[in-house]
Amino acid sequence: MDAIFNFIGEIFGYVLMFFNDIFGNFGVALIAFTIFTRLLMFPLTIHQQKSMAGMQRLQPKMRELQERYGNDRGKYNEEVQKLYEREGQSPAGGCLPMAIQLPIFYGLYRAICMPISCTLHMNINEGTLADAITRVKSLSDVYTTTSSSYYSQINVIEAVRNIGGNYAHYGFTAAEAEALAPIYELSHGFNFLGIDLLSIAKFWNPAIILTFVVFFASAGSMFLSNKINGVAAQAAQPNGCSPNMMGITMGLFTAWISLSVPSAMALYWSCSSMIAPLQSWVVHKYYNAAILNANAEARRLARIKLQEEEVMKAVGSAKGSKQFSPIYASPAAPLSEPVKAETVQPAVAKKSGGKKKKSSGQSKKNSSADYQGKKKK
Repeated sequence: MDAIFNFIGEIFGYVLMFFNDIFGNFGVALIAFTIFTRLLMFPLTIHQQKSMAGMQRLQPKMRELQERYGNDRGKYNEEVQKLYEREGQSPAGGCLPMAIQLPIFYGLYRAICMPISCTLHMNINEGTLADAITRVKSLSDVYTTTSSSYYSQINVIEAVRNIGGNYAHYGFTAAEAEALAPIYELSHGFNFLGIDLLSIAKFWNPAIILTFVVFFASAGSMFLSNKINGVAAQAAQPNGCSPNMMGITMGLFTAWISLSVPSAMALYWSCSSMIAPLQSWVVHKYYNAAILNANAEARRLARIKLQEEEVMKAVGSAKGSKQFSPIYASPAAPLSEPVKAETVQPAVAKKSGGKKKKSSGQSKKNSSADYQGKKKK
């Protein structure tokens, strides 16, 4: 896991270095990085919203399945899975944006805590640079150790900045001075609005300002997001905590964490929290549950209509093929054979004979009627 986070940190280091070369300040580069990652994750946020809306749309059907198969848990799970497949939904579809936040946090944390390895991509254990760093750590008047060895690269950068380019005074060779030059150049970019982004916030240094910014940004972000999404400020949650109280709790938690990490992380949290309400507004405006469910229903009706049209076409083509298909299975007699007159004449004769008999019988009936009339007279 450590190797994975180092790998992510090196990738983020390239992005940070790219923005740092453009703006010349690590703080501005970090703000640009935050905006970049937020934009990169915005499609996942939309996917999460669609997944949540889809699950909300399936709730009535799931309740119906619960009533029908409530006693048979296995059958219920099977029918629910079929429902998910039929509707194209996944219960884990909304977890991806939240799950990806952890690798981003740790990757950025590595890039900030190990700027020489991850941001400058320099090997601190080989060659002239390793000798120069060893000499830097031996200078007690410029190098200050911290309680955590994890911040040793930050300590080296601060020491190189304290040396101020006066390498000859501290006995560095020309090769060692050349190896330390990129570190010295990067060290000046960590000064952002009078705050050293490599320092850990204490009550006696300016970095404590970012701790308060983190608190207000995090709590205010959740408050605005709740207001945009129409969540009541005092709506009771299952745990008895209101959404705004949850925002205050989250703000206190992030502020407490910022007291133990470099101030650059606090700047990242602050920027990310300030961007969140804007994303919430866009999602609520164009991707709220009502719009998504209406679009999904329209697509469902269009799909049903298309299926009906395909069925009607299939029925129509089947009728057309029956209309021109032969009535009998046996092949018809060839037209080249002559039709014999004898086979027709007897039938005609019979028919005409029948007619004659019928007419003679009718005449006899008429003559009998005339005789009866004369007799009466």
